[in-house]
Amino acid sequence: MSWPEPSDHRINPNQTSFIRPDPPVKGKPARRWRLAVASTWLATTLLTGLGHGSISYAATTPLPPSSTSAFHTTAATTENRLTYTAVEGAHYYTIALRSDGSVWAWGRNMFGELGVSEDIRYRHTSSPIRIPGISNVIAISAAGSGINAAVQADGTVWEWGAGTLPYQVEGISSAKDVVTGSFNIALLRNGTVMSWQRQGTQGNHSEVHRPHAISGLKDIIQVGSSGQQGYALKKDGSLWTWEEPSEPDKTPSKPAKLKGLSNISSITSTDTSLLVLDQNGKVWGLGEKGKPVLLHDDLKVKQMDGNSQYILLLTTSGEVYSYGRTVTGKEGRVKHLSGITDISAGYHHSLALSSNGTVWGWGSDKYQEAGAPATSSGGMVYQPVQAKLGMDVYINDELLQSTYSAVQTQHTVQLPVRAVSAAIGATFERNQVNGIVEAYSLQYEDRTVTIRPNETEAMVKSTSSSTAQSISLPEPIGNYSGATTVPFEIFEALGFAVNWDEETSKLAIQSDT
Repeated sequence: MSWPEPSDHRINPNQTSFIRPDPPVKGKPARRWRLAVASTWLATTLLTGLGHGSISYAATTPLPPSSTSAFHTTAATTENRLTYTAVEGAHYYTIALRSDGSVWAWGRNMFGELGVSEDIRYRHTSSPIRIPGISNVIAISAAGSGINAAVQADGTVWEWGAGTLPYQVEGISSAKDVVTGSFNIALLRNGTVMSWQRQGTQGNHSEVHRPHAISGLKDIIQVGSSGQQGYALKKDGSLWTWEEPSEPDKTPSKPAKLKGLSNISSITSTDTSLLVLDQNGKVWGLGEKGKPVLLHDDLKVKQMDGNSQYILLLTTSGEVYSYGRTVTGKEGRVKHLSGITDISAGYHHSLALSSNGTVWGWGSDKYQEAGAPATSSGGMVYQPVQAKLGMDVYINDELLQSTYSAVQTQHTVQLPVRAVSAAIGATFERNQVNGIVEAYSLQYEDRTVTIRPNETEAMVKSTSSSTAQSISLPEPIGNYSGATTVPFEIFEALGFAVNWDEETSKLAIQSDT
């Protein structure tokens, strides 16, 4: 495993700090259908107290011709505006599905949980980064152990994280949803269910076992898991469960119908119990001996999510409520949120998706898992902040996939200079004296741009001229996620046409040839 290059001019020296990883959370399911793990404490409390990485290029998403002809920012039509359509929170990181079918992640990446490289680690992203190798995604899932999954429109299932890039799960070709946890479940288009166990270690997924069908299940509309227990909700509102074997070559138990529950619209599984939402918008927990107990009957709920500490409830009016050991320490309605359509209870941060396609995060934010820099001491966000929209970079109409993300700042867009230089055929060098960087230089064909650390003035020199020209930059060279970055204006100085379209979150670099 390799680590990012050191900060060339001592910006953010903590970016390569190392802490112990969180142990895998047994039974933490993904929440495409809002399935979550809760501890014994949560079940009891709810019922009693709460009533330089490798670079690849792909032309899978061609750049619109109109967006390569202008410099800087252009306006986009409402139809072209990109939004988020789903969001999932896990241990100190977030994954989100964008309206164009791409998947983006932000937050901690010290253990490869984001799945953007098998050998590069860095503390956290400073902006959303695109998950490589998958497209046309219709469903996403994240687990507390750092395992993520997605379903593509063609019905294939892909997994990544915990030190692996995305890879296809063999044996599934008609999925419409997926859940990850201590074992994984796919819901197929015909209403049947398959499950499998991921036994691979970091950087090695060769031990993934072939999925097997769960016999006797049909007309299923939702699946979930808790520990080794699987759940399936039928379209008639009944709930079925089975035991997944701890040994991958064994056969799962025969599904059995859970008694005393009917007219269920969705479920949230826990370690020791189960939360269900009925068709009247009421939340039920299972008390002793499986007896249903009504919870928070003052709310009309349309969605639930939770984990081992707390639960989130989304009402039919679009308001969000949080109960238990919440990420901010406060229970009740989450203020400053309205028109919410989706929620996700990360382990240390919470997330909400609004009707206009924006993601809002609050709680722990020391790895920017909430989606923006922390607003309070101790790396906390107490009032929801809006997460950034993932940014695509195109080089001569081809999508750039880099281990490091581009970062929109207050004044410009900072680009990972080594990745972009390699893509355009430019040479990037650090000029050092006694181990200290005195200047950076970018050379392309007959032009060289030189800039000193922490300065906003650059010198442009051409072989056809005996004098150098001074240009002003909106910001100095930066360092994000452990990578050296430069303002995109430097590539304009090299003779490239650069277009930054904020509405469609696309930056295009085009050569004259």
